[in-house]
Amino acid sequence: MSVHFARLMCVNGIYTSKARFNKAYRYKASRPEETAENTLHRDFNAGRPNEKWCTDITEEKIPGTSQKIFICTIFDLYDRFPVGYALSKRNDTALVKAALSAAWDKEPDSHAMLHSDRGFQFTRAPFKHELEEHGMSQSMSRAGRCIDNGPMEGWQGLIKEMRAVLYPNANSYESMEEAFKASIDYYIYHDPQERFNGKTSAQVREEAKNNPDKVAAYPIKQDKRYIDFWRKVETKKNQSA
Repeated sequence: MSVHFARLMCVNGIYTSKARFNKAYRYKASRPEETAENTLHRDFNAGRPNEKWCTDITEEKIPGTSQKIFICTIFDLYDRFPVGYALSKRNDTALVKAALSAAWDKEPDSHAMLHSDRGFQFTRAPFKHELEEHGMSQSMSRAGRCIDNGPMEGWQGLIKEMRAVLYPNANSYESMEEAFKASIDYYIYHDPQERFNGKTSAQVREEAKNNPDKVAAYPIKQDKRYIDFWRKVETKKNQSA
């Protein structure tokens, strides 16, 4: 299964019924003191900038090599704005720290909730303490539920596809790094979004910052399939009760 289709299945909550026999998977649960509740609870709407941030790490293989480039992004759910990001040859705690530092440089007064998965970079005690020092609360997806961070997952897929279209000839770490930076810049300033009535994420953010007492609302349109699905679940619960 390709990474692209696997991501689409993950974001939409689709799982294969085929058993995996080739590898022995060992899930090591994080200790309770290292995890946070899923306080975001799939409420991906935000009323203003710097209310809800989410983060994740994605990777891209560099063509013709065994090397990869890793990208960590801090993503604002209000305007789909990448507040901070970092790129690296390694998927480690330094990558996350660099992305978060970039976000704090841009928004030093932010006390947003930060939502992530349960990756080791986010469950470390020093990471939690650093968030607390900045007055930020922490939320985490449930184990094995990537849909709990759906908008972040979706944006990562989008920016990788955008990079492939805009800069298809990137074939080294250096050229891939520059390609991703340029693609993210293009997304921020030149990619109009239907949800924002044709505005870019930069325009939506600027309008909200310039008029904080009258911030425009851009609610996420719920997919009818999800509404019907959860209605059936609720019906079954009531019947069981």
